[in-house]
Amino acid sequence: MFKSLRKQDYILTLLIFILIIIGIISIYSTGQSYEGTRQMVFALIGVIVYFIISSIDYKIYKDKKIQFIIYAIIFSLLALIFILHIRLNNTHRWFVIGKIDIQPSEFAKIVIILVSASFFEVFRKTENTIKKIGLGFLTIMPIVYLIYKQPALGNTIIILIIWLSIVFASYYDQKKFIYIALIFLMSSLLILPFIGINFFNTNLNLIFFNVNIFLLLLILGIIIFLYKKASKNIYTYLILFTIIIGILFGSLFKFVVWDHLLKNYQKNRLIGFLNQSSKLNSTINFQTEQSKIAIGSGGVWGKGYLEGTQSRLNFLPEDTTDFIFATIFEEFGLIGAIIFLTIYLLFLYRIISILGQTKGRYETLVVVGILTMIMIQFIINVGMNIGLVPVTGITLPLISYGGSSLLTILVSLGIIQNIHIQRKNY
Repeated sequence: MFKSLRKQDYILTLLIFILIIIGIISIYSTGQSYEGTRQMVFALIGVIVYFIISSIDYKIYKDKKIQFIIYAIIFSLLALIFILHIRLNNTHRWFVIGKIDIQPSEFAKIVIILVSASFFEVFRKTENTIKKIGLGFLTIMPIVYLIYKQPALGNTIIILIIWLSIVFASYYDQKKFIYIALIFLMSSLLILPFIGINFFNTNLNLIFFNVNIFLLLLILGIIIFLYKKASKNIYTYLILFTIIIGILFGSLFKFVVWDHLLKNYQKNRLIGFLNQSSKLNSTINFQTEQSKIAIGSGGVWGKGYLEGTQSRLNFLPEDTTDFIFATIFEEFGLIGAIIFLTIYLLFLYRIISILGQTKGRYETLVVVGILTMIMIQFIINVGMNIGLVPVTGITLPLISYGGSSLLTILVSLGIIQNIHIQRKNY
């Protein structure tokens, strides 16, 4: 079985090892030797799992019975946390078994990828697009709902983005998909200021409101124009329908999601992010402010390994998880950060290269899902460290502390390696 590993992508494996080592070194540098030791143990287990998964034929995951079993296991674990009222850090995210914390929502990402790739493997032009996408969404909805209720808004968003990437990659007319998505997004955003969501300070809200008056009038004109021309082109019906659904979705977001589903701290993070220049920056955006201080104090060459004051003196919150990039920047400076980002981008490029060589439809969708999972977490984590993205509690894959996160990524990469190996066998 392990003979096939000789055909693996050795460069990808080497980059994985390098990133894991960087992560462990960075965790130790914060003074958290206990967490650093645990991460080393997780890494050893994860590497073994990585090679085992790499040697198992990925086609086994296409089996409907296997998919049903792993889906049922993850759903049951997510539900069991609520049933048993297991709370840790005021959330229902982890199973605590002795000194081991297991976070099922991380493993749920793999399940969503495998199940969705199988569901959208065949997407025919003759099919009802709305029905197909709707059924696909209903398939993942039970797991998404339980993750949201933990609450884990960050992971919920990640899973939805992963799912959308698979839908996009499977759709037969991707340009039309992009146009529809943009029209839907624009329509949803335009309605928000008119129904009482004020993200910005007073002056910015006034400008935003005035701009939206013009845009709303413009979009109403487009609706009237499309309605009159609808009889000449069937696609105008689709655009008109998309605009209406977008406005309804924006309204639903305000009266359901914003008013009832989002927690106050989640609203404050978004409002604080959009008002970073105001006094909110020192209260709501405390984490981001400390991260920027750590990055700025690193300078060009950094303070040196084990010399990061922001992390070692506990000024930087979540320095081994959410803000580990700031830890790296503080100690190794701009030069170190550039080297780290270069290694990470080479790692992502290697996955993209495997994607480019993948021929099967199912295989392509699986690699797209995994690539999206890693890439979007990388972008969000680095983005929130430098203040370009709201704080969402998303870890940096292979780098941040966390056994469940590390194992999830290594299992996913093992699947990608096997897809690469199986391609070379033919």
